[in-house]
This record gives sequence, C-alpha cells and structure tokens, in this order.
Amino acid sequence: MQLQLQRYAVLCSLLTSVFPMHSAVAADTPEPGWSSSGNVTLVSDYVFRGVSPTQGKPMAQMNLDFTHSDGAYAGLFGSGVSHAAYNNGSGTEIDVYGGYRATVAADTTIDAGLVTYWFPGAHYAAAGRDIKYHTQEWKLGVNVGAFNVYGWVSSSSAWFGFAVDPVTGKYHSTRGTGYIEANWNPELRPGTVLNLHAGRQVVRHLDGFNYFDVKIGVTQTWGNWAVSANATHNSGKAERGGAPYWRFFNADGTYENVAGSRFFVTAARNF
Repeated sequence: MQLQLQRYAVLCSLLTSVFPMHSAVAADTPEPGWSSSGNVTLVSDYVFRGVSPTQGKPMAQMNLDFTHSDGAYAGLFGSGVSHAAYNNGSGTEIDVYGGYRATVAADTTIDAGLVTYWFPGAHYAAAGRDIKYHTQEWKLGVNVGAFNVYGWVSSSSAWFGFAVDPVTGKYHSTRGTGYIEANWNPELRPGTVLNLHAGRQVVRHLDGFNYFDVKIGVTQTWGNWAVSANATHNSGKAERGGAPYWRFFNADGTYENVAGSRFFVTAARNF
C-alpha cells in the first residue's frame, strides 16, 4: 500500500511538472484564425486613380477587412457615386475583394488577389448593346516596407462601362485594360505619414482614355481617427477634337470634367 502511494505521488509530481510547461508553450503560440478591422470615412471628393466618380462632390464610405493568420484576406467596400458616372444605377458602388499575401522576407510580401466592383442597376444602351459597369480586376503586387508596386488587369468586357469609341460610336471590348502603380508611404514622425503615388492607366482599344496620375498627401492619426489632405493630378483629357472623353454627363446634358487636378481631404474612424 505504501509503495502504491509513493508511486502515485511520483506520478502526480511528474504530471504537475510537465503540463504547466506545455500550457506555457501553448500560450506563447498564437492561435491561427480570422481577425477583422474597418473604417467609416467622409471624403470631400471620392478620387479613384485621379478620377472623381462623384463629380467633385463629398461622400460617405465604409470598409471592412478580414484577414487570416496564414495570409488570406477578404473585404467589402461601399461608397456613394454620381448617377452621371454610372447611368441608371442606384448611386452606389459596392466592391468585394479577396486574395493572399505571402511573406517572402522580414519586410517583404507578395500580394495576389481579385477585386469585383459592382454598381447596382447601372447600365446604358449603345452600339446596339446593353452595357453594364460591373468590373473585375486581378492584381499582383510587391510590398517592401513602406514601398509597393502593383499591377492590375481587367477581365471584364466593359471596364467600368468603357466600351464605345466616342468618335466612331463603335463598340470595342476593353477586356485586358491595365493599370500599374507605385506607392511610398514613409512615416515622417509617429502618427504622421507621407503618401506618394504614381500610376499609369491604359484602356485597351480606347487609347483616348489613357492617362497617368500622381498624388501627394499627408495622413495624421490620433488613436482611432485618421485625417488626410491630398493633391492629385490626372492627365486624362476632357475632350479631344470635340469628342467628350473624361466628362460625366448629367440627365439634363450638363457635365463635369472628372480628371485634371484636384485637392481633397478625408476623415476616417477606424474600428
């Protein structure tokens, strides 16, 4: 009996010495899984690649991001847009995106993914076709610290509704439209980031819509709040030889030039 008690005491001693060590190791190892973040933003002008889909008007936006510890991610973005930019639509843009970021070095990642831009109800009739604005773009990028380079290629037949030559009125598929950009966002001091951007858009089969765009801005954060001020320039022409290009027309025939130079500010609440 005494021998059994001694054996039991030794076993208990071994268990109490082994399992606490195991629990400590497990506590130091992060559990894989999904995490979420997002923001609600007010913008004085919604500027996308140097073009204003709101015709220079302010708008509210929201973004939700879901990321996995293994590098996968998905998200949702919503914004109001101009009816002139997306005819017959509901005046909203909803983007759904996803992809994967692979870490290849301490401060270097490769990012591949797909973005779907959806404009509920938006379409127009031209060249004997019913043309919709919905667009899908594949992306591939490299992030190195505060610097990144990305390439985008459209797999949609009408990139953001662009499919009709404004001079001839003929339909052309713009599948394969591409955009390449470089961004540098160094921290100037704690909470203050400089935002530099340059990009080049090439619209397949509709060369008159090609442009380059540049942006310089500063973002300041305070806790969950972020405010930015930005200046941007887009080389897209409002008209060529009397034909309209980067102009969005209202129902009454009036229009806004949506390229050129702009200044805009944003205020975001992150959560």
